[in-house]
Amino acid sequence: METELEKKEILRLSNMESNKITRECLQLALMKLMKEKDFDKISITEITKCAGVSRTAFYRNYDSKQAIVEDATQSIFSKLRESLLRYNNNWKAWYVLFFNTVKENKESFKIALEAHIPIAPMSVLDVAFPPANVEEHYTHAAKEATFVRILTDWFNNGMKESPEQMGEICEKILNCM
Repeated sequence: METELEKKEILRLSNMESNKITRECLQLALMKLMKEKDFDKISITEITKCAGVSRTAFYRNYDSKQAIVEDATQSIFSKLRESLLRYNNNWKAWYVLFFNTVKENKESFKIALEAHIPIAPMSVLDVAFPPANVEEHYTHAAKEATFVRILTDWFNNGMKESPEQMGEICEKILNCM
């Protein structure tokens, strides 16, 4: 026989699973709608109707449509940030991994760009490699801004160059900064 505590835990897990399914439905609905119209022109009402969920369910999970995109892309970028430490200054390999990941997740990346969600909302380099001084901090900022610009241009131009080519280009440009 289940105890009161066990029943509460089962209910909590059930709610978590329900919220996860709701978030996935909202993410898929937004992706579908973005194929039809610009992100800025999509309303929360349209998203909830397409997802088959209530506005209450929407606001239980998100506070804005931008938050849907952030949630959908967060796991991808978190893994990339974490991988930076594993590559232990093998920058070319990390750049190749990053470009491959973007190519494999091009729909999510496209949505993030269209929704104006920052690719690097915080300094990845400052977190992975704490700067020793203010100059090093600004060097990190310059490298990250340059990398984001290169990545965005590559993506917007149809990803014609291979991730390996882009890794070489980034290594040459960014490692001399």
